[in-house]
Amino acid sequence: MPIKASTPQREKLRLFVTGATGYIGCVLVEHAIVEGYDVYGLSRTEKGDATLRALGASAVRGDLATLDILRRESAEADAVIHLARIYEPNMDWDEVLCIEAAAMDAIGESLRGTRKPLILTSGTGLAAADPTGGETTEESPIAEGENPLLKRIHTERHGLGLSASGIRVSAIRLPPYVYGRGGGRGFVTVLMQKALKAGESVYIGDGAFRLSSVHVDDAVRLYLLAARQAKSGEVFNGAASTHLTQKEIAEAVGKVLDIPVCSIHLEEAEARWSRFAVMFFNRENRASSVKAVRELGWHPKEIDLITDITVGGYVPVAKKLRESI
Repeated sequence: MPIKASTPQREKLRLFVTGATGYIGCVLVEHAIVEGYDVYGLSRTEKGDATLRALGASAVRGDLATLDILRRESAEADAVIHLARIYEPNMDWDEVLCIEAAAMDAIGESLRGTRKPLILTSGTGLAAADPTGGETTEESPIAEGENPLLKRIHTERHGLGLSASGIRVSAIRLPPYVYGRGGGRGFVTVLMQKALKAGESVYIGDGAFRLSSVHVDDAVRLYLLAARQAKSGEVFNGAASTHLTQKEIAEAVGKVLDIPVCSIHLEEAEARWSRFAVMFFNRENRASSVKAVRELGWHPKEIDLITDITVGGYVPVAKKLRESI
């Protein structure tokens, strides 16, 4: 279904998007073009270039290490949405943080003193779970532990610090489950692939951990709202749902793939998925989006995760996966 513009047509603004060829990035590019932006997307390959051109965007060859490209494109842009992040479990995380900080600094150099919007990407998993089982907010304490992903709080803080340079910086914290449109390279598709390969869909322990989720179309609408309206230095949780359990998600995957569902121990999960992957989602993650609703007028409206898996866009994905084995 074609996306309809939610705002009147206006003079085109130039938007630079890093991570533009990824699962979320492609959807954001599509929405931004409909909203009237002239989109320039960072791309690492010829295939990525072709993807962006097919969407109606201009492809810019580069990555987080091509700092001159980041500076040039940010200088030309009216707004920057920074989606690109490094997910390499075997990389040294101090090196990852250095690369990401240098990329943000390069973008910031070109935006200094302009008051132009720079929207960063972060994660709801940075917040420590509420001890009473309630939802967390953007002001909740930061989680502690061995999970290397928690080090990304340094990336978030570094980026938000650019607001002192006269840039309208804000950050969107995405939940662990960003889904929709058949999944692309999202985490739900990965779960389905691993479940089918194992012949069973599993959850850890009693599977009672509750997890935040958001449909990819709702997520990118939040980014574009932040680009237009967010005040400098603000952080927004981008979760549409906070009540689904790990077990319920596993049951939905089992249902659509027509395979058994069962519980496994933590050690077995780490052997199947890697310790890094288990750290990603095996913890309570309930991030309230009240602030985004109140301050930006964000109203998630897309299909919920369980329905999308069992009778929605993931049904053809499941069929294709079954046919491939």
